[in-house]
Amino acid sequence: MSAPNPIVGLGGRTDHIATVPHLDPSRLQLSPEEGTVLALVGRVERIDAVLSRSTLGEARTIAVLLSLRAKGAIVPARVVARTAPAAPVVDAAMSEEVDLEPEQKREIIDLERALDGMDHHAVLGVPRGATAAEVKQAYYNASRRFHPDRYFGKNLGSFRARLERIFKRLTDAQNALSRAEQRPPT
Repeated sequence: MSAPNPIVGLGGRTDHIATVPHLDPSRLQLSPEEGTVLALVGRVERIDAVLSRSTLGEARTIAVLLSLRAKGAIVPARVVARTAPAAPVVDAAMSEEVDLEPEQKREIIDLERALDGMDHHAVLGVPRGATAAEVKQAYYNASRRFHPDRYFGKNLGSFRARLERIFKRLTDAQNALSRAEQRPPT
């Protein structure tokens, strides 16, 4: 069972995290901090052990772990279903020091977490049967909010990977719905 104050995106402090099998860290373009924390994880490690061995401090180490998770370098080693947390949940991503307003952080986090359960229409926020012009406009509007280049020169930390994932999903949805619109009716 997990210790109090679970870390959103990682799990309880006594839960385990693991490096993704056959991971090639050179392809992930890790920062020096990310490389150091990934080395602390090794193959499998408890979250509290990584936090205690890191010289970055707890908050920064949590932010780096979330960044590694967003980049696909680490995953929870076990998932435990919980009906209700016994203690207040600490959302470490919201406390990450980046050049974003709290509302922007929340919007990015919420959308990124919901992406897996959304179809192309939901991702773009258009109804089924939307016209090509509506799809194009929805994509344009979403791109203005979530394109990583919008935040050029800003410190985004783990939010850069989140924005890239969101933007890729928006682009995939727009491409799929545009192709569907171009097909002749059967």
